[in-house]
Amino acid sequence: MNETELYQYALFMLSRRDYGTAELSARMKRRMYEKNDGIIDDPLIERVIERLGEQHFLNDTRVIELQLRSYIRKGYGPLRIKQELRQKGFTATLIEQQFEQLDVDWFELATDVRCKKFGDEIPRDFKEKSKQVRYLQYRGFSGDMIFEQFL
Repeated sequence: MNETELYQYALFMLSRRDYGTAELSARMKRRMYEKNDGIIDDPLIERVIERLGEQHFLNDTRVIELQLRSYIRKGYGPLRIKQELRQKGFTATLIEQQFEQLDVDWFELATDVRCKKFGDEIPRDFKEKSKQVRYLQYRGFSGDMIFEQFL
């Protein structure tokens, strides 16, 4: 697989949706492994990634912003969002920079998520309360955001 073919493959992938640098690099490695009988040329992949970055087709900051908005719309908390972004290969520094620019009231979002799932009434029995706590933990809200709900 030569540079032109790899570049065309990367453009095809980016035309379908935005990718982060690490995620696209992994896709290109997989493609190269399949097409070159198990031979992966890392310098070639790096050149293609660099070329895409220079042409502004590949921008990690833009991708993180889009992902953040999407996760917030879905009702995920900050812990879950950070975990998802780290799994996609973004650096912790870049993630933290984007979180600093956010203007989100996480306590209000946690309340909205709980009310959407369980209704406005605060549970009285322990079993129902712990069910709601587990749900909010799974969604990525921290302990103080969760226990604020039940005061």
